[in-house]
Amino acid sequence: MEKIPITRNGFDQLEAQLTHLRRVVRPQVLEELQEARSFGVKIDNQQYLTARERHLQILRKIQDLEEKLAHCEVVVGRKFFRKQVGFGTWAVIQNLDTGETSGYQLVGPYESDVAMGKLSVESPVGRGIMGCFEGDEVTVDTPSGTRIYRVLSIQL
Repeated sequence: MEKIPITRNGFDQLEAQLTHLRRVVRPQVLEELQEARSFGVKIDNQQYLTARERHLQILRKIQDLEEKLAHCEVVVGRKFFRKQVGFGTWAVIQNLDTGETSGYQLVGPYESDVAMGKLSVESPVGRGIMGCFEGDEVTVDTPSGTRIYRVLSIQL
């Protein structure tokens, strides 16, 4: 299986989520399930059915996080001789069609959140600006059409 890049901060957040689910949420759900079982395991016991479904959801979330963590590869900073867009760098880009300017940190797909300024390196825009230098213009095919971006600045 291919390793997925992730920052140290993103890896720590995934681990914290997993620990919280295992140590806090799952014991609470198990208590709810045990309490609901005391009323009998019957089709008409809605409390039991709800608790069982919640327990299965928590187990799926735990399994998903375990798989993500198993496939992650923490990428630490690298030495840059020139400012170039790469994993973990912050890039300010401008959409030349609309004039809109946005700043993003390039991160792995497990920690991407565009609203928080974290852009996946596997997204169309992320792939398009990787390896660019300040002032470079790049044409990107996005799901909403072709866009032209200019890299305004790069922060390491």
